[in-house]
Amino acid sequence: MSRLGSDYLKVGFYTEVLFVEKGVRFIAINNGIDSVNQTDSDFTPFLNIINEWYAKDTSKKIRAVMKSKGEAGEHLCTNPPYGYMKDPDNKKRWVVDEEAAEVVKRIFALCLEGYGPTQIARILKEEQVLTPTIHFMQIGRTTRNAPPDNPYNWTGDTIADILERPEYQGHTVNFKTYKQSYKSKKTCYNPEEKWLMFENTHEAVIDADT
Repeated sequence: MSRLGSDYLKVGFYTEVLFVEKGVRFIAINNGIDSVNQTDSDFTPFLNIINEWYAKDTSKKIRAVMKSKGEAGEHLCTNPPYGYMKDPDNKKRWVVDEEAAEVVKRIFALCLEGYGPTQIARILKEEQVLTPTIHFMQIGRTTRNAPPDNPYNWTGDTIADILERPEYQGHTVNFKTYKQSYKSKKTCYNPEEKWLMFENTHEAVIDADT
């Protein structure tokens, strides 16, 4: 039952309503549950609640660990931003990805010349500079984004995101985002006053004046 789901309301809907309507027979061997014998499943709703409590407790412990790491200045993101990579000898440390860092420097230089994010994206596309997703794939780094049909298809949003990152000055910034609940996958953004910044934790790609 715990593998089917940890939201007791949704699990109950599936096992007691949807599966029955669709003629699906549900069997949970470890819990001794078989939807054919509904009379044997009286304890199932309580089992679902216990499973949800367990998921909630686990989430609370993970949040506490992440909060402790974040307050100690450790990087909380799984992967460094474009322009950096993990040090092969110390996964907690970021080192400069020279090839990507040159593109980041070019983006900031174009911004100083007066170009906006959309214009910069068009320039990089015309110069056939590989997008971050394609670059990550080439260096063997996992990425959650699907590769674009055009490997040079930069967007204004990507450029704006790069220009807004304090990490390029060599700073670690934690708690920029949060999840409202362990049940929600939606990422919410904290205001800047709730960020926690640690300065000069890694090599800077862009100087403070820029």
